[in-house]
Amino acid sequence: MRIGRFAFILTLFASLVGCSPSSSYASENAHASILLYHHVSDSTPRITSVTADELRQHLEYLRDNDFTVIDIRDAIAAARGEKDIPEKSVVITFDDAYQNIFTNGRPILNEFDVPWTLFVTTDPVGSRPGQYMSWDQIRELHEEGVVIANHTLDHGHLPRREGGESEREWLSRMRDNILSAEAKIKEEVGVSHKLFAYPYGEYDNKLADLVAELGFVGFGQHSGGFGPTSDFRAIPRFAAAGMYANLDTLGAKMAALSLPVKKADYRDTLLRHDETKPKLTLTVDTSDFNRNQLNCFIGGQPHAPDWENDSTFSIVASEPLRVGRGRYNCTAPSKTYSGRFYWYSIQWIRPDAQGGWPD
Repeated sequence: MRIGRFAFILTLFASLVGCSPSSSYASENAHASILLYHHVSDSTPRITSVTADELRQHLEYLRDNDFTVIDIRDAIAAARGEKDIPEKSVVITFDDAYQNIFTNGRPILNEFDVPWTLFVTTDPVGSRPGQYMSWDQIRELHEEGVVIANHTLDHGHLPRREGGESEREWLSRMRDNILSAEAKIKEEVGVSHKLFAYPYGEYDNKLADLVAELGFVGFGQHSGGFGPTSDFRAIPRFAAAGMYANLDTLGAKMAALSLPVKKADYRDTLLRHDETKPKLTLTVDTSDFNRNQLNCFIGGQPHAPDWENDSTFSIVASEPLRVGRGRYNCTAPSKTYSGRFYWYSIQWIRPDAQGGWPD
């Protein structure tokens, strides 16, 4: 199985996690892994769900393996060089404000006394009792210290243009959506953290630029460590639900380091329909890993990078990417931090001939 081979490699790295040369990072070396959750339930779609028992197991693992769960704002400040954070730092985030997060997840998170962030899609709040939280519940979370952040008005496919819509009209619609959701959170909760999570993790270059122009820090759903060289328009997060909830592989991701990328070259994350094999070129600092140990994966299958010189490599799919979302992932074990590995990912969107793609 394609995924199985990738999981085996991650498991090998995970088995080594735990030995580290120091207890904290200087700000210039700050790394954190950001975990992404949606539902906390055993009756919702498995692909976006953890059970209450699984969430508890994740928090026990973090506690028992010397990780520190930190506030998302501290992770951002550290990556900007403004403060230090513990060496094995993890951030916990939830998307969509489902009722089961409040009912099933909140008591466990409170029991472990960890900070977390809730990215709220504002239109459904209070309008779908039993499925989504109410604003009273979200305010209660805020009072308990939860960071309440922006996940749009309606959880749409943001990069997708409507029929006949010009780029200018689309950008105006995106601006209104993001700012209206932020205004609603400010009205209801009294905060505006300017943190924004893309629905489905979908963005293109122009949307990412708009998010930055509006003063937001953006978060995607592609995997990878977060650190000083990350793209603050689209910070990676590790999915921790469904098949990704397994601690045999998730444990390695919790300890991941941000690949030190000096430059990333690609045309756009939103591909043309006929653009089936996008090229990614990365220039990286290789001082803490061996070039011959950097491995890339497409669809779970190993894909050897093409090194152009001592610090620059390219990767191109050998088979056409399917319609929808796809990723390139690249990892390399650290020389300094035993058992931990650098991780970089990019998410592509390949539309069908009509400009759409599946959820």
